[in-house]
Amino acid sequence: MTNEPHLTILVNSTDSFEDCWQPFFTLFAKYWSDCPHPIVLNTETKVFSYPGLNIQCSQISVNDSSSERPSWSDCLISCLEQINSKYILYVQDDYFLNDYVNTSILYNFLQIMESESYSHIRLRETLGLGPHKPSSKYPLLWEIPQRANYRIGLQAGLWVKDRLRFYLQPNETGWQFERWGSIRARKIKDSFFCQNIDYFNGQNKYIFPYYPTGIVQGKWLEPAVVDLFKQHQIEVDYSIRGFYHLNQRQKFVQFLKNNFRKSLMRYMP
Repeated sequence: MTNEPHLTILVNSTDSFEDCWQPFFTLFAKYWSDCPHPIVLNTETKVFSYPGLNIQCSQISVNDSSSERPSWSDCLISCLEQINSKYILYVQDDYFLNDYVNTSILYNFLQIMESESYSHIRLRETLGLGPHKPSSKYPLLWEIPQRANYRIGLQAGLWVKDRLRFYLQPNETGWQFERWGSIRARKIKDSFFCQNIDYFNGQNKYIFPYYPTGIVQGKWLEPAVVDLFKQHQIEVDYSIRGFYHLNQRQKFVQFLKNNFRKSLMRYMP
């Protein structure tokens, strides 16, 4: 990409999720091998490196004598203060890539943000969150209106760094940020968009492809990781975290989603 706006990849994590870092960056290096952007891994005190990747660890608590861990939002705020680029690609440590990043569309979205002064484009929106409004100007984008459920979301997405910081408040969990941040965002006219769900989700082809998400309630989600890690010779001791098991209702919802995608694909041009 030529003349691309300054972008940093922010991998939001915590020291207790250190076991995610090797799998995450192994897959990142595979599926975005020529990533030219700096990568910031948000940690409290720990460091990590991976061959060929420009990873900087935020270590937001390395000089903090307090034994109390900062809140989720305080950690993210401290990390953002270390980043100088105008834009960030926000991802989390269990967004394990399972296919190649579509950098052409990602950079196209970034250029749209630059030219239109958009604040956010979510790259992995799911059904049922909206309502959404198809963009009249950009066919691959849907608008996330002010009154939308989860106007603020933590799936992979491009952000103007200062706008993400604007919506963050101290002493919140990630879940609270999504809910309370969405309520805060309802009062503000801002430009939030996501990928065209009919087009991308219908084909099961994503810009930053991953199963959302690899860890649920602190446990591995088997459909997201086991076959993927085995395919890439990634060894993990699953017994340490154990597996999160879907209940019957969740299994039924997943079944409906999968069949919806298959049905939709039959009618896609």
